[in-house]
Amino acid sequence: MRTAGIIGGGIGGLATALALADAGRSVTVFEQAPALTEVGAGITLWPNALAALDHLGVGDDIRRRAAPGWVGGIRNRQGRWLMRTSEERFRAMHGNFVAMHRADLVDVLRTALPESVTVRLGSPVTGIEVGGAIRCGDRTENFDLIVGADGIDSLTRQTIFPEYPVPQSLSIRAWRWIVDDVGDVDVGGILGTGTEFGIVPLGNGRLYVFAATRLSKETPDPSLDDFLDWPGPIPQLISAVAPDQILRHDIRDLPALPSFVRKSVVLVGDAAHAMGPHLGQGACQALEDAVALGAHADDVATYDYLRTRRTHRLQARSRQSARVILTRGAGSTVIRDLMLRALPAELFLRGVGSNFSTRNMM
Repeated sequence: MRTAGIIGGGIGGLATALALADAGRSVTVFEQAPALTEVGAGITLWPNALAALDHLGVGDDIRRRAAPGWVGGIRNRQGRWLMRTSEERFRAMHGNFVAMHRADLVDVLRTALPESVTVRLGSPVTGIEVGGAIRCGDRTENFDLIVGADGIDSLTRQTIFPEYPVPQSLSIRAWRWIVDDVGDVDVGGILGTGTEFGIVPLGNGRLYVFAATRLSKETPDPSLDDFLDWPGPIPQLISAVAPDQILRHDIRDLPALPSFVRKSVVLVGDAAHAMGPHLGQGACQALEDAVALGAHADDVATYDYLRTRRTHRLQARSRQSARVILTRGAGSTVIRDLMLRALPAELFLRGVGSNFSTRNMM
């Protein structure tokens, strides 16, 4: 049986382990954390992600644990609707989608792992060789295939592709958290000047909430408190949880890398194509990577061709979306809002369709 060593036990690593095991490989996952889990934030699994999860055999389990996805629309800071969309029309055009806690997604993937997958927790990798060796502590093991699923600061990428550019700042600060039992609220996005706030229902009274601010010379160190004077329910959603339950990150992405493959080493997920959150495609693309690599594990050049074409386009689109959504000037904010109000919802829904394509997944 051919072997694969996967560095990283997050969403991309576990999904890739499933795919490679289904392809007949014996898989070892190296995870530095003492447990397989994800921090407290939500995720929307768009139609392409559900297609990937169906291919991995866990789509039904995901649907049982997730909430139906919502496309609530976009308002301005004063509460006026700039665009309202229909979930029914979205599903008719693109298919179903769901939302869930990231930890639940990880749990479904972990539970589905077959006996041919060994997960080594508390096992930080300290070295990788392009010839197919992984060093963990004082132990070195050889594999036919090595997969770097170790995130935006990937040791695999830094070691095997030392000439590649480092992650770059998007000059965006983001906050994410989960709120329980706050009653009925309008879901969707709220846009300000260089700022945004989003509300996504996760089912059973839970909401995934996020906020973001464009960094600038005028606001080099913004705070979530800056949103407390926004209209309800935003102040209530911020005060509903303790500050230490709110995740804060300054967002980075990767430039488009020329290749995700070098000999027997392959990059997946954020290690290969980290992108900002404004398309909601980061984890979805990691799931696509897993399916593609499972299909082409013996022909990684095809995997490379398919996945670089697909993710390069989405990375560029995500940066452009961030520039539009978080535009800072008062004049450009007015133009953005007028454009959103003038854009027919049907045209918007058609325009986002290529995000959910599965054409380059296998």
